[in-house]
Amino acid sequence: RKLLLALLSGLLLAFSWPELGIFPFLFFAFLPLLMVEDVLNNSNDKKKGRKVFWYSFLAFFIFNAITTYWVYHATLFGAIAAFIVNATLMSTAFWLFHKVKNATTNRLGYLSFIVLWISIEYLHLNWDLSWPWLTLGNAFANVPDVVQWYEFTGFLGGSLWVLFINVLLFSLYISADKKKAMLLPLLVLLLPLFVSYHMYSNFETENEDTLKVLIVQPNIDPYTDKFNVGYEKQLADFIALSKTKLTAETQLLIGPETALLEGIWENKLEATYSVRKFRELQKEFPKLNVIVGASTYKMFGHGESKTTTARQVRNEKIYYDAYNSAIFIPDSGVVEVYHKTKLVPGVEKMPFPYLLDPLAKLAVDLGGMSGSLGSSNTLHDFEVDGVNIRPLICYESIYGEMNYQNSALISIITNDGWWKNTAGYKQHFSYASLRAIEQRKAVVRSANTGISGIISSNGEILQETNWDEAICIAADVKLNSKPTFYAQFGNYIGRLSVFVAFMLMTVTFVKGKLRK
Repeated sequence: RKLLLALLSGLLLAFSWPELGIFPFLFFAFLPLLMVEDVLNNSNDKKKGRKVFWYSFLAFFIFNAITTYWVYHATLFGAIAAFIVNATLMSTAFWLFHKVKNATTNRLGYLSFIVLWISIEYLHLNWDLSWPWLTLGNAFANVPDVVQWYEFTGFLGGSLWVLFINVLLFSLYISADKKKAMLLPLLVLLLPLFVSYHMYSNFETENEDTLKVLIVQPNIDPYTDKFNVGYEKQLADFIALSKTKLTAETQLLIGPETALLEGIWENKLEATYSVRKFRELQKEFPKLNVIVGASTYKMFGHGESKTTTARQVRNEKIYYDAYNSAIFIPDSGVVEVYHKTKLVPGVEKMPFPYLLDPLAKLAVDLGGMSGSLGSSNTLHDFEVDGVNIRPLICYESIYGEMNYQNSALISIITNDGWWKNTAGYKQHFSYASLRAIEQRKAVVRSANTGISGIISSNGEILQETNWDEAICIAADVKLNSKPTFYAQFGNYIGRLSVFVAFMLMTVTFVKGKLRK
């Protein structure tokens, strides 16, 4: 029976996820697993702690495997490793909750379940193995009308909501007075829904300023054509496609991650073939600014300190860094480069480089560029006609806390073709709606293969492309530079959870020592 309950929790979590199932499953997905923990906790089994861990591991492995199975298209080893690492982290949170509950009281125990889980999610945003794809708050990506209050809480607020309701429903399950215990979970479920629907139905943008944007989806297969066709041909096709919708009034042209395959050295930006071709395009369309993905390289000067990601030119004492970049070619002024800050573990960077640097050559090719890439520790905007635009490259768009305070528009460039026609690219696109709500900024998204689109600042999809089509979409996109509460205070729910979890763990440790 315990095995079946663990399986049920895993399936409920998996089938509540975007593109796979129904989000209300989340509100009771943990109940079967909480039942397993309760039975084991009340037993005399000397190995109950170990069993709590392994039953929960089974549930969370199933959750991870079903929701992110599509990673195997690019790397089977990476997929299995991700399933195991994520399931282990989730199981550790559940096992620690069991320990705290065993050492304190039921009330403190279930509080620890909530804060420990959110602490793990917060950790997953901020360490070298960062993979926040399955943060519980992401599950509402396809129903933006349900979580309009993310502008105050961010997606960790969604995690808090889900966990709190699960705990309250479990309390209802074990309560002797069901009618009395039913009131609070109903209130916690319905009040945020009411607030969100009210915000959604009354939503209006204060600023009526717009930017004329053209988004290009080249649709080049990353497995067959992307890295086998010459960069001149791909660039010519890109420009030809963009010209089908460009007008004299277009202010911003957006191309996807690594759209420019020419190896671009940052000390020679203006001299590169790709930049020169875009400069020629700007002569035809004088108001045009361009944001496009590229692979760029930066040489270290003589005596300049090297980074841990520096690569050596063969048989030379010359070092350089490789970057997954967004290049900004303004209608006037110098070309700017933004380096991707959130790199995919094991794909674009080797985690814990000081320990694992010798294994860096084993990094697999799963996105725009492979190997251990350089990154930037700072975020910055591109400015188009006085409008600040925040560029995000692929994986960065699943992070809520990216310092958007001065931005008026979010630009996402990505290459989702690696996942083929699976739930992966659909989930990735839907997460952009959450970024729009959190920041109250429109999102313009260019995908090489996947879904390109335009999302309003309340998370509503205004335009979207289909999978496997070469197309351009144009629109006047509304702007908003006013920062939200969440933009100003970030993942405060995560930080508070870490503090409370630490206090509860300290109490548990002290009580354990006193018992001995």
